[in-house]
Amino acid sequence: MNHICVLGSLNRDTSHLLTRLPMVGETVHGIGTSSSAGGKGCNQAVSAARLGARVSFIGKVGEDKGGEQLLKVLREENIDTSHIQVDPDVPTGEATILIQEDGKNAIIVTAGANMSIQDEDIEQAYAAIDQADIVIAQFEIPIPAVTKAFAYAKQQGKVTILNPAPAKEIPDALLQATDILVPNETEMQVITGADLNGDDAIRTAASQLLGHGIRYVIVTLGEQGALICHADGAEHVPAQLVSAVDTTAAGDSFIGALSSRLDLSRWHDPQHLREVVSFANSFSALVVQRKGAIASIPHSHELES
Repeated sequence: MNHICVLGSLNRDTSHLLTRLPMVGETVHGIGTSSSAGGKGCNQAVSAARLGARVSFIGKVGEDKGGEQLLKVLREENIDTSHIQVDPDVPTGEATILIQEDGKNAIIVTAGANMSIQDEDIEQAYAAIDQADIVIAQFEIPIPAVTKAFAYAKQQGKVTILNPAPAKEIPDALLQATDILVPNETEMQVITGADLNGDDAIRTAASQLLGHGIRYVIVTLGEQGALICHADGAEHVPAQLVSAVDTTAAGDSFIGALSSRLDLSRWHDPQHLREVVSFANSFSALVVQRKGAIASIPHSHELES
């Protein structure tokens, strides 16, 4: 099974279930409230761990109750937390998630300690990258830290997976150190500046990114599945049709599943990647049928049943 190093965000999530999202200036009564561990990095790490991967985490939390809870949750998931630093000067990251009854959501993130990760923190965590097969990162932490980690990972022959969320311009140095880029359709539009109305437009936009050395651009399309783009073409992988309850961790669980099932001896083969993406689609389809972020992520034995 793969050994995965996740460099990413750790947040305390507070979720509010609503009949519908409020308009500007409007007050809407909630149906229910819950809190849990979250953040894109956390969700991706837990997804991979629950599918049997060995997972280590590079990140930062505050010296507060939120940070203590996040570390406790990760350790309960058998995730190596030895490279998560506790910063006494900034609070742990927080996210407020507004969820409609149909599963659509809006999220407010206060980054806190996540955005205090510096180059020296990455250098101190090189051992976690050395031990990993795959390194994953997102954009809920500083891009310079991601760039430094990916540059080192590539020097060490690791496979790098970048989830550019929330969407920001990607520096050339980071593109050149990325093997697999996994944006959703909105993020792809922001990154490329292209109007993406259909698979052909996405393929054209992806060709801009593939020219920088990226091997695969996998654009997740929600209920439409995913589009795998590579130098020799593109292939659409359909999703399973399900009734979504909460889409909060859908993209994160997709990446966790992708990394856990990627065969490092075959990952250059587009046919193998199609099989892995199909599995990741199925896994995230299970996630969106449940409420919550981490609470919605299945364990491997649930897939078998």
